[in-house]
Amino acid sequence: MEAKKEYCPLCNMGNNCCNSKEKTLGECWCTKEVFPSEIFEILPAEEVRKTCICKSCLEEFKAY
Repeated sequence: MEAKKEYCPLCNMGNNCCNSKEKTLGECWCTKEVFPSEIFEILPAEEVRKTCICKSCLEEFKAY
């Protein structure tokens, strides 16, 4: 099953990543964020570096 690139692989909510939708929308919020390498360890292997994590999940992970 192919990952739906417009949804966060952690919470299945919209990830608001313009790279997942249309590159013509400009630079995405995710390009300015730091994603701890540990966050990728909790993703399904087939979605690592293929589906954007949403800002809410990223912030929650960083706060924990």
